[in-house]
Amino acid sequence: MEIIDVVKLLKSAKIIALFSHINPDCDTIGSTLALRAFLQKAGKTVSCFCDGELKFDMGDLYSAEAINQDAELSSYDLTIAVDCAAEDRIGKYVTLFKKGRKTLCVDHHLQDRSYAMYNCIDPHSGATAELIWLIIKEYDLTFMDVNIASLLYTALVTDTGNFGFSNTGVRTLEIASSLLQYGIPNADISYKHFREIPFDTFKLKARVLSKAQFFEQNRIGILTFTKEDFVATGTSSANTSNLVNEIVNVAGVDIAVSITEVRPNGYKISVRTQGNVDANAIASVFGGGGHKNASGFMVNGFYGNVLDDILKACKDHL
Repeated sequence: MEIIDVVKLLKSAKIIALFSHINPDCDTIGSTLALRAFLQKAGKTVSCFCDGELKFDMGDLYSAEAINQDAELSSYDLTIAVDCAAEDRIGKYVTLFKKGRKTLCVDHHLQDRSYAMYNCIDPHSGATAELIWLIIKEYDLTFMDVNIASLLYTALVTDTGNFGFSNTGVRTLEIASSLLQYGIPNADISYKHFREIPFDTFKLKARVLSKAQFFEQNRIGILTFTKEDFVATGTSSANTSNLVNEIVNVAGVDIAVSITEVRPNGYKISVRTQGNVDANAIASVFGGGGHKNASGFMVNGFYGNVLDDILKACKDHL
């Protein structure tokens, strides 16, 4: 679906619901909140929902408090899944998503989109925020403001690794430049999301990094976050965001994996890779997915078995 067709859908709808994905990152949340703020300024009634806890660096995003605060209506003119590569990424709100008279998926991942009536997909975009900007630009830029621009910039900068990942393209930087013209605090945004960490997160980081494991001549690095780690440092799984990057940034490491205990025998896995090693291919072995150099999935089992299975998949894709 072309951008101009998405705009037609938006203009014809009066009551709209937006959905971020489970285990939310700044792209899904920033893009959702930016689209919500824009559409409200355009005179629409807009609600937004997310099945997941916002990480510490998302709580200060403009209008973040609006997520899940609106009552669920019996139907919507249009429901939009933002950055959701598959139906199950919507989580517990998938039934509400399906109540839309029309349903739309806006995303930049290469996965199944058959759950939505309409799809606006571009795997060449550095972030879903790129597509949201193009939609806004086509709709009416007079509704843009510094808050919306800051949300989109945050989504862009985080999903591209501060514009350092291979998914950063010419258009990504052109859009970032356009957003800067609205007077956004870009230096503060980069500091907030790439340098600043709470003290308890620092304690968790120091504890877990000291137990990092390396395999295959140090080409594979593994971080493990256990319930005991969270209790000892007063943290939770929400404090693990981006710590896996500490491993993938080690010289010689091609694959970094974080294994986070989220329930007894239940683990959230994040995979980061360098160069041509495909993180998405590794994640797909376990039913997950994402990007070439950053993907994830959930897995159940005893820790030893989980570690062995992940190591096998990583070795197979080196």
